[in-house]
Amino acid sequence: MPASAPASDSLRWVGVAMLVAALFLLGQYDNPVFAALTAGWHALFTALGLETLAQRLQSGVSGQVTTRSLPAMLSYGLLYSGCCLLLLALVLRTAARMRMVILLYAAVFGACVLLLLGGKLAGDVTWSYRLGRRLIEFIVSPLPVVMLVPLLWRYQPPTHS
Repeated sequence: MPASAPASDSLRWVGVAMLVAALFLLGQYDNPVFAALTAGWHALFTALGLETLAQRLQSGVSGQVTTRSLPAMLSYGLLYSGCCLLLLALVLRTAARMRMVILLYAAVFGACVLLLLGGKLAGDVTWSYRLGRRLIEFIVSPLPVVMLVPLLWRYQPPTHS
């Protein structure tokens, strides 16, 4: 084992600890984070002269999906999910495992989009919104990380001989 391996391993675990702390803080202080994101998006849309467009988009979003600012909600979800994916990449360490993680995340995000768009196109279908919202709450939480680490820790892709 090269001399740099223990140092890189230590650095990796420091990164893991920092991401766990970031996820904890994002979860604990989600209201101030949402307030900052909402203010930031509002300032950006105002500066670009797109405030009325943003208001029209927001008015088209069902209260069953979110009562928060749509851009803020999407930003928070991407930030939180991005931290989770980085954490999983540091812990799981192989491309094959990360492919599985990305496929699973993409499948859940795809299901969310289908449920929310389907609910909207079908005339505000409550069950579709509720299920889509629950999937969003699942994927934008530490639960996928807690489930995927033990499930994929020893995963080895099949070898083709």
